Order: sequence, then C-alpha cells, then structure tokens
Amino acid sequence: MEKRAQVTLFIIVGILIVSVVLVFFFVVGPRLQFIGGGQLSFESCVQDFLEEDILRLEKTAGFSDPGFSYSYYGDSIPYICYTEDYYKTCTVQKPILTKNFERELKELSREKIDLCYTNSLNDLRSQGYEVQQGKVNYNISLDLGKVRVDINAPSRIGASIYEKFRVEFNSPVYEMLMLSTSIIQYETTYGDTNLDQFMILHPDYIFQKLKQGDGTTIYIIQHKTFEDRVVFASRSLVFPPGFG
Repeated sequence: MEKRAQVTLFIIVGILIVSVVLVFFFVVGPRLQFIGGGQLSFESCVQDFLEEDILRLEKTAGFSDPGFSYSYYGDSIPYICYTEDYYKTCTVQKPILTKNFERELKELSREKIDLCYTNSLNDLRSQGYEVQQGKVNYNISLDLGKVRVDINAPSRIGASIYEKFRVEFNSPVYEMLMLSTSIIQYETTYGDTNLDQFMILHPDYIFQKLKQGDGTTIYIIQHKTFEDRVVFASRSLVFPPGFG
C-alpha cells in the first residue's frame, strides 16, 4: 500500500511539473522581457535625447516654463523660494523638485520616445520583418546616481513578442536636486546659505552663490565630471537700502 501511495504521489508531482513547464513555454515563454539589446532595440535612441533634455531642464531647476523668475543675462531663473518683504525669510514657491523634474522630463520626452520606438520598428520592416506594434507607456524615475526609464511597448517581431524595456544611465541630477532642496531649507530658516560646508561634504560639485542688487540670490550647482548644472533663484531675508 505504501509503494502504491508513493507511486501515486510521484505521478501527481510529475503531472504538476509537466504542467508548469508547458505553461512556461506556451504562455510565459513567448512574452520576452529584457533590458537593453535584442532584436527590437531603441534604448540608445531614448538615452541620447533624455541626456540632452536633462541638461536643458537643469538650467531652470526642472521647470520647462519657469513662470515667476529672475531675469539673468537673458535667462529666466525660477524663484524656488521668495519673499517680497524686508526682514523676512522666503517661502518655498516650487516644492518637491525631484518629482516635478520627473513629470517635466516625461512630458518633454513623450513624442521623442514614441519616435524612437516607431523608427526602430520601421527599420525592422525595411529589413523584411513582419512587425506589429502596440501603444507605448513609460515611466521615468530619478535615483541616486542614475536615471531609469521603464518602457512598456508590446510588439511582435515575426514569431517573437517583446514587451518591456529598460533604459538606465548614470546621471547626478537626483543628488543635485536634493542639494538644491537643502540650500532652500537654509534659505527658509536662516535667510542665507553658507556654501563652505556643502563644498566640504560634496567635493564632486562646484557651488556658486551670486548676490543681486535687489536681494535675489542665484545659486548654481555644477558637477565636476558631468556637464550637469542646476540653476535657481531665491530672495530671502532682504534688508532695505542703506540698512546698517
């Protein structure tokens, strides 16, 4: 009886294993998910224009339309923190810089990602492949030391199905925005920021503080290795002309 029970158990386990294998090959297997490379490859195209868009957005701290800003040699520098009153520290005008940067970058890159995807499929068609394309959805995330783009683009190339792609590359933009937030915290609390401690704690960056005649301060954070350069303005704890 024990042997029959063991045989029955082995048969059941065997059926389960075979079922799992069949499910993998016929359901999961054809749906390929990979990072970089492959037959349908447009990751390098996405990375190239994203790097350009990031550098562009950094010049206004991540705001494609700075709105309330300070004009500096023809450039509109957004006020991240501002007060029009004397003797008062500033109020934050544009909170959560990292999340705003992600939103702005996603909106700025929407048509370009679609174009990279379409051009990649057209190139495969020109090579004689049978191609079916789906709707592209994606999400952009800023992380410490890198930018990540997760793209959902269901596509059939011949008998193969491609679905998820990831573009990931090195960038200091997240840390630079967090440093900007730290500077603004000093502005709201003390009305000014001593950049010496920032230079000591973050030797990979160059910090500049440019005082203007109306009490505005322009801050510039620049990475020593990358081309990244974040610029923003603050007006805090301003004293009237002739004070002191």
